[in-house]
Amino acid sequence: MQPHPNPRKTADDLTLLPGRHKPAVTIIDRGAGRLYLKHTTIKDRVQLMHGDALLLLKTVDVVDAVITDPPYSSGGRTTSQRQAPTSSKYQSSDAKRIHPNFDGDAKDQRSWTNWCATWLTLARERTKQGGLIAVFSDWRQLPSLTDAVQFAGWIWKGIIAWDKVNARPVPHGFRAQCEYVVWGTNGDVPADRKPTYHAGMFRQPIVSAKSRQHAAQKPVELITSLVAATPDGATILDPFAGSGTTGVAALRSGRRFLGIESNNQIFEQALTRLAEIDEPRSA
Repeated sequence: MQPHPNPRKTADDLTLLPGRHKPAVTIIDRGAGRLYLKHTTIKDRVQLMHGDALLLLKTVDVVDAVITDPPYSSGGRTTSQRQAPTSSKYQSSDAKRIHPNFDGDAKDQRSWTNWCATWLTLARERTKQGGLIAVFSDWRQLPSLTDAVQFAGWIWKGIIAWDKVNARPVPHGFRAQCEYVVWGTNGDVPADRKPTYHAGMFRQPIVSAKSRQHAAQKPVELITSLVAATPDGATILDPFAGSGTTGVAALRSGRRFLGIESNNQIFEQALTRLAEIDEPRSA
């Protein structure tokens, strides 16, 4: 990995953040382009890393859960359609601006399945006994993802449907109105953990074009519903953090967040967004 061209080594070099947020963060250069964010106004509950998840997952501390939305490498039936820029594959017709292209979305299905099995294995090695795995997928990649989750050693426990409500129409057919969350655990949940109970389907409109910061951004409310299945005070890992939605949901729910993002422009968007979360949402 090449060193980051403009590493930010101290909180004094934070031109991307509004001035009032500068004292709230510390960014440390650990070499090889790895950047960290600590949000001191919320008791150091955020760490954001810039780089390749396959490399950085080997370095992270142990976490309680993994909730993530990886690149689907989908968005088309043919190779040319799948290899199109993400800004064209996932850009809605009502979008007001072109979102940055994100990495890793042009693999064929076999390569994508192997890649998922690799990062899922690394993530499981950093997850506590009984910890949750929750990974988003579309309908095309759903069978491959369930294979990869099991190959990596997680116990696959089910699929959650997300009804997007206002999905695109399909001529002569049915709307692709749902995406899915494959979920499971790293082994059996400890017997002394108090059980909690959660819905198996969520109805939540997609993020509006006006509010969207990432081409494939998920609603905070949806991610919050997944975060609710983790223990109070849990540390949640997102190896594909994007614009930081999982981090927002984690912080507002009183959890800690550890995120990884490979795209520098999107990484900086996440820095800005997470620095604006001042405190957990009160119960």
